[in-house]
Amino acid sequence: MQEKVTDILKNYFSDGMDALLPHVSINVVVFAYDDFKLKVYLKNISPLKSWLLPGGHVRKDENLEEAAYRNLSLFGLNNVFIRQIKSFGDVDRVADIVPADYNAELVTEEFAKWATQRFISVVYYGLVRHNEVEPVTSDFLGESKWMDVKDLEPLAMDHAEIILETKKLLINELLNHPVAFNLLPETFTLNELRGLYEAILDRSIDRGTFRRKMLKQGTVEKVDLRKDALGRPAHLYRFNKEVYFKSLDQEAKFGF
Repeated sequence: MQEKVTDILKNYFSDGMDALLPHVSINVVVFAYDDFKLKVYLKNISPLKSWLLPGGHVRKDENLEEAAYRNLSLFGLNNVFIRQIKSFGDVDRVADIVPADYNAELVTEEFAKWATQRFISVVYYGLVRHNEVEPVTSDFLGESKWMDVKDLEPLAMDHAEIILETKKLLINELLNHPVAFNLLPETFTLNELRGLYEAILDRSIDRGTFRRKMLKQGTVEKVDLRKDALGRPAHLYRFNKEVYFKSLDQEAKFGF
């Protein structure tokens, strides 16, 4: 049986709103890779009926990263690799949401006023394997789902801008942090790996050049053979963790 909205809010604010840092919030741009597309996890909270990034508020007795993980868990997002990237704090970033937007039957007037104050959001990006997350739907959280970063529905506040900026940052992160490792399953084809790079870089990559580059670096190793969607043989690969993580510590260029 799903929790009632009032019970969820009561639990979230169990120590009162005074236990939370004023004017500071957390948002996490959680990416996944599926069907050769880069996708982002979004929620539609019932009181607002708007698409938003997962996130929430920060308790005075917790670190920012702890707050990020605690809020992510409310949306069924666990075992997510996260990195803090920047903050967003334009003075009018929440101007399109006012207390009257909240459903009075679901939340109190006090909460609605508190939640629509100006908040500076500390933003993380998150990486998770698509098949490890089941989008959560509930009375309060509304619907959650994956959206293609190239085909987003209208988002509230400045969350579309946050996604755009984070996607740009992910290009550099791809070289210096385990982005591909955290988005791909344990085994994958070179075509799937190339598709991930293309989705993040937003450009086509020559198949032969990519294959030669990856095999020469030794960051992936062959493990098995399977059939692709068209019934053709396709070798499966996995990351050589030692070589892969060592390459992230060195200055490198894509080379394709």
